[in-house]
Amino acid sequence: MKADGDVFETIVQSEITPAGDDSAIALRSLRVDSRPVADTGPLAAGATPPSPLTVDSSADSLSPTALAKVAEQRKAILSDMHVEEGGPFLYPDCGGTRVHRLRDSSLTTTGSGCPAEWRRYVTVGLPVKGAAAVLSKLRDREEAPPDSSAELWTVLVTENTIGTSGQTWRQYACLLRRDPETGELALVERFLVSYAE
Repeated sequence: MKADGDVFETIVQSEITPAGDDSAIALRSLRVDSRPVADTGPLAAGATPPSPLTVDSSADSLSPTALAKVAEQRKAILSDMHVEEGGPFLYPDCGGTRVHRLRDSSLTTTGSGCPAEWRRYVTVGLPVKGAAAVLSKLRDREEAPPDSSAELWTVLVTENTIGTSGQTWRQYACLLRRDPETGELALVERFLVSYAE
């Protein structure tokens, strides 16, 4: 429970802090789901990753009662951080951003069925202790892996962004490291695993 709370809070903080390459992120409405996603399958050592858009629920080893406790703890964290909690935004008539870029306007009407303002919906998987093997496949060969003597956690984070020009879906593998001196967790690596536009 403590590890999940620390990982979840660190990931949410990274979602509300604008990155240098995306200054508009702070202007988007953010909703985070408190329900943990049972998506640890791709992070298991030696496991064959499922299709990027499917979730391997068999990897979930927590009981329904434990999952409910995790969700309650996450709701409290979101409340303390003043971040909206809830499920996904539902805009069935809003296609992907790539569809809206088609030149043939007879195929789709740009922005039809899409919200007038940009919104983001984020889910956070259950953390896996250590640096998952999949990270070494995602990391550039020249990049050195982070210090493995420290406490490390890996988690999958999914972001859905939807706005006037359509919606996108992205899944990231995130590595967090606990500073041995301060005890604080920090996001040290974030890799795009898959996306849909």
